[in-house]
Amino acid sequence: MQWSRLAVFAKFRVCTAVALLAALSSGVASAQGAASFPSRPITIVLPYTPGANADLEARIYQEGMQPLLKQSVLIDYKPGGSGVIANTFVAKAVPDGHTLVFINSSSTLLPALRKDLPYDLARDFAPVAQTTENITLLLVNTNFPVRNFEEYVAYARANPGKVTWSTVGSGGGFHVGGEWLASLLGLQLNFIHYKGGAAAEVDLLAGRIDSTPKQLAASLGLIKAGKVRVLGILTRDRTPLLPGVRTVAEMGAPEFAYPSWIGLLAPAGTPAAVVDRLNVEIVKAIKSPAAMKRWESQGSVPVGSSPAEFRKRMLAEIATWDRLVREKNIKEE
Repeated sequence: MQWSRLAVFAKFRVCTAVALLAALSSGVASAQGAASFPSRPITIVLPYTPGANADLEARIYQEGMQPLLKQSVLIDYKPGGSGVIANTFVAKAVPDGHTLVFINSSSTLLPALRKDLPYDLARDFAPVAQTTENITLLLVNTNFPVRNFEEYVAYARANPGKVTWSTVGSGGGFHVGGEWLASLLGLQLNFIHYKGGAAAEVDLLAGRIDSTPKQLAASLGLIKAGKVRVLGILTRDRTPLLPGVRTVAEMGAPEFAYPSWIGLLAPAGTPAAVVDRLNVEIVKAIKSPAAMKRWESQGSVPVGSSPAEFRKRMLAEIATWDRLVREKNIKEE
């Protein structure tokens, strides 16, 4: 019996030692991989066409990262499918940190609307960093009888189903985001679906629609000209471009923060040390003086989150969108 126990103990110690050696070897290999990274040009896969706003933002990463990583940074355009084509390509890429995908917040909504996606956003990617947040506002027609967000909420409660909110399509971010805000505040809004933001803007200015969410960069001219009234910021940060304008989270909806962000993902399995190196250099790039001028001019907020913070945010949004889409029976157009 004594010899049996000793044999088991000896076997346990051997197995433990082997496991520790494997872990140490893995760590050493990861560190060595990070030290030699990058060994060739890095490619950022962009789910848009050249010249789009996203292209201009990706070029800021490109210009900032090249001298830091001492390698070329290329942009590969793979538009279509609301990002599905680009995401699928990167999910299947070699997980060595040399291929990244540029995504926006709509990516966390797609899993709730499309059950046949060829990838799993939570499983098949390694988040690198949330780079920026794009300020999004709630605008109303100047003849709409409210002066601020609190009055908007009171008016909508007193007139259930009558206050109109424009979207750029059923199942889009502005639609599901509006449903989220309405559910938090106990409102019944009338969602009017447009094929694009330009048509919604025309109807807002003409008074045929009451309210619309719109990004800051596209709203500043209308606000300064007095053609629309801004009631609040739907995203989570204030902006110095509109001093005194509060977020809706500060005005009765503390759980709400409309996601309007940009980020970068690597394929799952990319070594943690490589992801961390990319994160450090990307954060430097988006907070360089040249980049800061760009963000200030367009009303974006540089974020530069850690990989863990970015993953946490993505998972929370996936869960929120899934619940709302099921509860409201929302379908994508």
